[in-house]
Amino acid sequence: MKSRIGLFILIGLFLYIVDYRFSYDENLNQIIIPDDEILGLIDTWRDQVGRDPSDEEIVRIINNLVNEEILYREALKLELDKNDRIIKRRLAQKVEFLKQDDIQPSPADLENFYVENKSKYIVEDLFTFSHHFFSEQDNSDIRAKESLIKISNGFALDSDPFILGNDLNLMSKSDLQKNFGNSFYESLTLINENQWSGPISSDYGLHIVFIKKKIDGYIPRLNQIYQKVYSDYLIMKRRENVKNFLDEIKQEYEVIINPDLSFN
Repeated sequence: MKSRIGLFILIGLFLYIVDYRFSYDENLNQIIIPDDEILGLIDTWRDQVGRDPSDEEIVRIINNLVNEEILYREALKLELDKNDRIIKRRLAQKVEFLKQDDIQPSPADLENFYVENKSKYIVEDLFTFSHHFFSEQDNSDIRAKESLIKISNGFALDSDPFILGNDLNLMSKSDLQKNFGNSFYESLTLINENQWSGPISSDYGLHIVFIKKKIDGYIPRLNQIYQKVYSDYLIMKRRENVKNFLDEIKQEYEVIINPDLSFN
């Protein structure tokens, strides 16, 4: 396989470089493609297609690589990389990646990180409940109180439509605050289960509520969320490494902002 690859590398280079005019800087015109890059591209092709490439396909892979490299060199000669915000951002991201050293936290590191950040891992209270909504624009207080009496005695009632419907399953504190408002959540924590209660107010009007199930929130143990804590620790340390690198080298740079620049 490797001998075939070597043969097609020579063919590809001959077909795509022999007629290329070397009228610029010598380093930019010298294209050296290592075996491991070719093998890597072939491995990627194999993973995507599910079989080994044919001889013709290997030539095409190599030719595409050579074409891409030639166009890249031409872009450099034309200085297309200068003052291009997307290219600058991409290069900056590569430097960030290089500065994010391989991090292997110890059990003590993870334990300390977990203890310091426990509030991030709180599992919130969860509520499963039914409700009926009464718009504040239509005598909501009177209608809600009358409806509470009716439904408590087994009678049907006429309430207003609510965008999330009447039956809600495992709604968390943040869900409730986002969709109903904080006052609704606070009132819900005070209501007994398995009985119609209310009316309680939301950001939109009044509701009568029947809580079917409430699951109290808790802080999970480290071993229950180990992978999450591990991932968060790596993110924190990588950001810290980049920040430390920038702090070290910033003093080597002089930043001049055009004094005539106007934002008006």
